[in-house]
Amino acid sequence: MAGLIAKYHCNYCQEDITGLRVKCAECPDFDLCLQCFSCRAEIGEHEFNHRYQLIDCGNIPIFQPPHDWKAKEELALLEIVEHFGFGNWEDVSESIGKTTEEVCEHYNNLFVYGNIGRATWLSRNGHQVQDHTCPENGPLSPSLTTPLPPLELSSQEQQELGYMPDRDDFEREYDNDAEAVTCNLSIHNDDEDIDIALKLAHIDIYSRKLKERFRRKKIAREYGLVSQFFNSSSSNKQKSMNTKKSAREDKDMQEKMRVFCQFQAATEQEQFYQNLQKEKEVKSRIKELMRYRRNGLTKLEECAAFETARYKRERKKENKKKSGSSGSVHRRSTLVSKKPEEKDGESGQDKQEKTVLKEEIKEVDISTLPNYQLLSAREKLLCSTVGLKPAQYISFKAVLLKDHLKKKQGNTVKPKYPAGLDKTMRKKIINYLVHSGWITAR
Repeated sequence: MAGLIAKYHCNYCQEDITGLRVKCAECPDFDLCLQCFSCRAEIGEHEFNHRYQLIDCGNIPIFQPPHDWKAKEELALLEIVEHFGFGNWEDVSESIGKTTEEVCEHYNNLFVYGNIGRATWLSRNGHQVQDHTCPENGPLSPSLTTPLPPLELSSQEQQELGYMPDRDDFEREYDNDAEAVTCNLSIHNDDEDIDIALKLAHIDIYSRKLKERFRRKKIAREYGLVSQFFNSSSSNKQKSMNTKKSAREDKDMQEKMRVFCQFQAATEQEQFYQNLQKEKEVKSRIKELMRYRRNGLTKLEECAAFETARYKRERKKENKKKSGSSGSVHRRSTLVSKKPEEKDGESGQDKQEKTVLKEEIKEVDISTLPNYQLLSAREKLLCSTVGLKPAQYISFKAVLLKDHLKKKQGNTVKPKYPAGLDKTMRKKIINYLVHSGWITAR
């Protein structure tokens, strides 16, 4: 503090002047202490009868009691507060040699709330921090300090959402790791301008994340999204689900359309979902009517009879698939493997069996299934008879051939069959491969 106040010395005795000093009004830069002035000291061009000025060095108080601070202490206080910043009373008190409470109270009473403060500060309310990053009615308004109305939820709903009513907060917020941007930031006196700019940019990023979090909370309260969520959940539990496939498709559709929730209210969003579902049903109905038209139906009265007949045909196909036996496969393989001279001498019973097998083959059409072109003619006949998909047959055939090669090498193999094949189908395929020479009998 002493370094902030200019020092004077007596031109006669060369001692420092700490109190009142006597300055000669006629000699330039000539000062005397009170002792030398009382002795009528003369030196050089200075004579004792020159005119004088009494000047104080800052040791007298400038404010009325009870403020007993000296003038040089007041000047030092203002300069130290300007250096360390307003409110940093610990560093200010350490530099000036007084307690923190005394320094804070003295400065506020005289230079903030006193006459000097009222004359220099325009208005206390005029220095409040204001957000200028967006317009008043912009997407990130209002301010973060505006309290939101609390949610009225039951204890069970609070547990499901992770909501803490006393804090009006959630266990997991939007962008839950937003605080990681500023958790390790600190300002140091030796920071360069680029370091300070980088830290301020981090703070700006964090502020924008908080505003977006606040905006989402406000939207959820304004449009009642929380209550709508629990109402829809309870109604969905009471309603019976039609099928897993349709429920999964509806859920996927709602997930894709959820991005539009921020542009419309809850009722509008629900109406939007209903319109999409109605569009889906209309397209399905159009597809069904086009199928009727391809089958030659032109009146709605004919559709009921057509559906009844189609249902009977499908049931008949399913019954024939289930009633298929290994004997039919053996008879079919015998017919396929016959020589030309044997076919010429076929009996009437063999011809009848062959005709029945051909009818059975026509009942199951697998030509539109994937990997159909990879099968031979006999394999196509086998798969169509037992109602087996080409991909399943190829997978099972690869497993059997691999196990057969390992057995020929002397390795012990535990058979692994693909899922979806019953014991009868496996036996038919193995018999076919043995008869064709792919593998040997076990």
